[in-house]
This record gives sequence, C-alpha cells and structure tokens, in this order.
Amino acid sequence: MKKSIVQSAVTGLVTIALIVLAWKALDFARDLLVARPAQVVEVGPALLEQVQRVNKQIFVEHYISTDVSYTETPQGWLQPLGALGIKQEFVILLRGQVPAGMDLSQMSSKDIWVSSDGRRAQVMLPAPQIFEENVTVDLANSRIFTNSDACPGFLCPTGQLEAYQRIVEPEARARLIASAEEAGILSQAAADAEIYYEQLLNALGVAEVRVVIPGYTVAQR
Repeated sequence: MKKSIVQSAVTGLVTIALIVLAWKALDFARDLLVARPAQVVEVGPALLEQVQRVNKQIFVEHYISTDVSYTETPQGWLQPLGALGIKQEFVILLRGQVPAGMDLSQMSSKDIWVSSDGRRAQVMLPAPQIFEENVTVDLANSRIFTNSDACPGFLCPTGQLEAYQRIVEPEARARLIASAEEAGILSQAAADAEIYYEQLLNALGVAEVRVVIPGYTVAQR
C-alpha cells in the first residue's frame, strides 16, 4: 500500500514536470515564431531639443579687411572752399569678423524625420544667414592710411570720433558683410552644417542621414 502511494506520488511529480517543460518549450517556440516589435529610437525629439538649445549656431567666420574714406567740407555757400583744400578727410583700413550660421529657433518637429527603426533620418535646416548683429570691427588691427584736417571746427563741426561712430563704422560693417557674401560664406556655412549634423546623427546611431537646406545643394555622402 505504501509502495503504491510512493509510486503514485513520483508518477504525479514526473507528470507535472513534463507538463511544465512542455509549456515552457511551447512558450519558447512561440517567442521564436512571433516577431517582436522593433525598438523605436527617439532620435528626432532629442535632436530637436538639442538644436533649439543652441538657438543661433555659428558654423563659419570670415576675417576680412576693407578701407573706408571720410570727407567733410564746408556746407552751404561756403561749399566751394572744399575745392581749395578746406576740408577734413581720412582713409582707414578696418578689419573685422563676420560670422555666418543658422537660426535654429526656426526649426520645428516637422523638420526632423527619423525612421521607426532609427536607422534613417532627414533633417531640414533653415537657410544660412550672416549674423549682422555679431559682426565685430577689430580696431586693434585696423589702421589709418591718410588723415588730414584743414577745416576749422566752425566750418566742419563733425569730429573724427563722431564721424567714425556715425558714418565710418556702419559703412565698414556693410562692406565687411558684402565682402563675406562675395567670398561665399553662406555656401560654406551650409556645407559645414551638413557635415556637422551628419556626424551628430551618426554618433546617435543613425546610419543614413540626409540634410536638406533650402536654396543650397549639399553633397550626399
């Protein structure tokens, strides 16, 4: 009787173990057959948050020189005195820094697309621009070419400092910006931005990156 009970218990335990093993095997097989959903890499929101923190991003700066001349002569009926040499004039060589980049505050979530598997992405950047408010004149490395003052103050009331601040410096800034544009600073900023964001997304695990910049053709790598 006892032997029969023991045998029944052992048989029951073996049966339970076989059922558990069969269930685990079935569950394992089901896991193999049923494809698990691919993990979504949230690169887009992370990238947008990062670039919006930067706001204005400078990619290139040009160091340029330009010369600006200033002349003041008596006005009104005394103006002919200028032809006689009664005038104040100077020519100054001004050097300055012109920065160009992109205003990333213009970007929104629709400008960044990332595939569901996180392997491909497209980024649409705003057009590059020169940050005119950040153009700086390097007075330490500028110099005066010529400087003559043969006009009394009551005939030529504008002092040299006032002339520089009111006329010469604004003109110099405009010429520096124009020279930078002629030298292709905007195209260079676009090319540098493409390289930067391609490398940034590659570092985040995105294999294929396409950068779109309105008005500029960027080389696909």
